[in-house]
Amino acid sequence: MPDNDLSQIDCVLFEPETNVRHLLREALSRLRIQNLQVFGHMEDVWKAFQGGNPDLLIADATSPDSETFKLVQSVRHSLVGANPFIGIIVTAFHPTGALLTKVTNCGADALLVKPVAFRQIQDRINGLIDQPRNFVVTSDFIGPDRRKAPREGGPIPLLEVPNTLKMKATSSFAKVNPQALIEAGIRDVNEQKLLRHAFQAAFLIEFALPAEAGGNGADGKADKLALDHLARVGPVLEDIVRRLPSPISGSRARIPDLAHDLAASVEIARSQGLSGRPPSDPDRLRQSALEIMQALSPDKDPQSLARDVGSAAAAYRARLIAIVAAKSAVPQSSTVA
Repeated sequence: MPDNDLSQIDCVLFEPETNVRHLLREALSRLRIQNLQVFGHMEDVWKAFQGGNPDLLIADATSPDSETFKLVQSVRHSLVGANPFIGIIVTAFHPTGALLTKVTNCGADALLVKPVAFRQIQDRINGLIDQPRNFVVTSDFIGPDRRKAPREGGPIPLLEVPNTLKMKATSSFAKVNPQALIEAGIRDVNEQKLLRHAFQAAFLIEFALPAEAGGNGADGKADKLALDHLARVGPVLEDIVRRLPSPISGSRARIPDLAHDLAASVEIARSQGLSGRPPSDPDRLRQSALEIMQALSPDKDPQSLARDVGSAAAAYRARLIAIVAAKSAVPQSSTVA
């Protein structure tokens, strides 16, 4: 990869181990990164994002419970910082499978295994500049796309987001309006989030209702997995309302009322399931969820939207059944007396 000019980028480094922190600071200085903030405590990193606008974050994650993952998710979801599209590199000693999953799911760009050689960190930063990934937005994820398998609900568009790290490294930062590009990127992400949330709410309801209506527990109560899925609907609906641009116009003006009523109805259905009763009006729950989808996508055929939701729920249900069957087929080891 060609060398890039990193002298103008703003970088935040979080590393709690003193010796490792000095080594990483030295490596980043060799890369001529002049605007470098180095922290050993996570609370200082949060403060840096609240008052600054970095282009690159390099942060340690010592365990799957590391605060770094919360920070990365908050950055990607525009809950902290002014730019959700910054480059993010997570570092760790001896990463476990659980930690690797967290790195992927939080929205980070890359993982570096410590101890980190100078060439490794140089190549990884250059990769974020020269080969950036497009972003994908789902109901619970915002970040660079890494998944190869299709997701429920059909193809999800990939978004080309602004890359201030690349702009500064290639001397194009002063030739554009970075803030306008970031704001446009956030609007695109927000629109995709609305669409994915609406699909997710309908999907959760569609998946939960067949099991809940039958009640397959020993005491006749609804399936716990179904109730757990219904419990996830309310927060999704809340975020839909929060993300609606103001002022709300057209078909979307109905969404706050629809979401409020649907959330209340879902809670009633959960209460009924917990007491062993089937939901009083499952078709109305489905219809209300589809009405929100339709309000966000008035050009889409309602029957097509319903088929997409039904197909996704059926496919998910089939996978769960296959997993249970596979586990049941594994022979149990016998104990020899």
